[in-house]
Parts: sequence; C-alpha cells; structure tokens
Amino acid sequence: MPRVKRGTTVNRRHKKILSMAKGYRGKRKNVYKLAVNAVKKAGQNAYRDRRLKKRSFHRLWITRINAACRLNDIKYSRFIYGLELAQVKINRKMLSEMATNHPDAFAAVAEIAKKALPPAGEAPDLSKLAKGTTPKKAAPKAEKEVKEEKAEKKAPAKKAAKKEEKAEA
Repeated sequence: MPRVKRGTTVNRRHKKILSMAKGYRGKRKNVYKLAVNAVKKAGQNAYRDRRLKKRSFHRLWITRINAACRLNDIKYSRFIYGLELAQVKINRKMLSEMATNHPDAFAAVAEIAKKALPPAGEAPDLSKLAKGTTPKKAAPKAEKEVKEEKAEKKAPAKKAAKKEEKAEA
C-alpha cells in the first residue's frame, strides 16, 4: 500500500487560518499556532457583539425618541403608552429616524399620542387597552364545505351547473 502524504491538506488548512488572521499585529498574523487562537477569539467576539450591536442600537433609538418627546412636552413612557392606546404601530427605529430627520412629523405623532392618553389622574379605559386587538379569525369550515370549494376550483363549468340545479330545486 502506498504511503499517503498529507502536506497539501495541512498547507491548505494553515493558509486558510493565516488568511483569516490578516491584519493582526505581531506574530499572530504569520505564526499558525498563535493565529489559530487569535482567529477563534475573534470569532467569539464577533458572535457576541452581533447581539450587543442590536442592544446598543435599541438604546440609542430610545434615547433619541426621549429627547424628541421632551421637546414636545411629553415623557417617553407616556408617549409609548399613548401610541399603544391610539393603536399606532411604528417601531422605535422609525420613530428615532422621524425624531432626528423630520421633527414636524414626529410632533404630529406626539400629538396623536397625547390625545389618546386619558386625562391626568384618571384610569384608562381598559377596553381600549386590550392586547391583541386584531380581528378574530372566522370559525373553521366544515369538511364538506372545504371539499366543495376544492371541487369548484378544479372544475368551474361544474360549478355553474350545480348553481343552476340549486336554483331550480
């Protein structure tokens, strides 16, 4: 049996790691043993920071919205509560963009939120606050109705004939 030399596989693996370590300082960019650790650590940091990035942007948006709310004489928490009562569904990213680039549009949204709020010292109308205010789904159809609909889709000519029979009867 011939001897298998694995130099090409190792070379390929080393080359891949070293190319990932390009731009690192010191021996970490050209010594395989050190580059492996550096690349692993970089991968861990990248994974963690992709999640932290989302968190920090969310905080930034809230800060911007709060600043704009204060300019419109309303607190951030009351503003969000008012939007919920008014059933205005704009996410914080868009509200932040409006606050920074279109303050007049944001002021209009703030007015909508203010109008939806109950007067100071009064309890809110809980029926307005009910979560999930989407319309309820219709009751599921009977199996017979579903089969009839499928048959109607397949043969439109039969559909017309069935309607005529029902009209005559």
